[in-house]
Amino acid sequence: MHTPDSRIWRSAPEQRAYEDARRRVRALRFFYMHAMLYVAVNALLIGFHLLGSPQRPWSGGPLVGWGIGLAMHGVMTWGRVGLLGRQWEERKIAEYMAQEQVRTLSTEKQLVEARMRLLQAQIEPHFLFNTLANVVSLIEPAPQKATLMLEHFIAYLRASLAASRATQGTVAQEAKLLRDYLALIRIRMGDRLRYSVDVDPELELMPLAPMLLQPVVENAIKHGLEPKIEGGRLQVRLERRGPRMLATIEDDGMGFRPSAGAGVGLSNLRERLAVLYDGDAHVRIEERAPGTAVLIDIPLPRQS
Repeated sequence: MHTPDSRIWRSAPEQRAYEDARRRVRALRFFYMHAMLYVAVNALLIGFHLLGSPQRPWSGGPLVGWGIGLAMHGVMTWGRVGLLGRQWEERKIAEYMAQEQVRTLSTEKQLVEARMRLLQAQIEPHFLFNTLANVVSLIEPAPQKATLMLEHFIAYLRASLAASRATQGTVAQEAKLLRDYLALIRIRMGDRLRYSVDVDPELELMPLAPMLLQPVVENAIKHGLEPKIEGGRLQVRLERRGPRMLATIEDDGMGFRPSAGAGVGLSNLRERLAVLYDGDAHVRIEERAPGTAVLIDIPLPRQS
């Protein structure tokens, strides 16, 4: 039921758009309804004038009928205009609000993507410094290992920079970025890290937002495997499930601990997925024995 307070549920931008739409539509409705009322009143005046003329009692007969008919038609039309005007007003307001929602969603998406590109472009200082320190420490005792680590580091930086500038990538590009990152971490952790990145061949060319999965992989390393003395195994699987893709990042490390800071990355991931896929993508965390699995369910684009 409509009440004067029924607009409370709207946000401030939505309320402003709604009121703006109502003002525009009501102005047009006011014009049309008063135009018809003006015609009806003038038709009645013409009819009464002709009926009351003693000089030409019958000469105005046809005009009287025309005037009264026009007046009645005007009154009936005015009533219909009132009813149809209300329906037209509601329809126009709905169309206007739908357009505003599309523009608002587009703005929200741009803001989230801008923030994510900023996050993507910011390599954590401790990760950068630790990697360079490891390279320096290996130059004299193990120059080949230092060279390999530097090569992986350059490949990772190149892929990260390209991803931070792109608005759209592919599943294959995301997988390559993950492999470069894990290869780099593998040199630092040695045999304590075992990993695999498996991608369904059908998914390789599918579009995917850049660096969407890397925060989850980083969480698995930082909070699951690095604190574990003997290390562990990390598995990344990207599988097609009908019209959807299931990305699974699973480790056998220390397990998920929200207080450890892993929840921030997952919160950002959920926010990004909500905007990119309009609420049709989902993240689920499962405890394993041992370790943790993060499952990301994403809709695939429809084939044309």
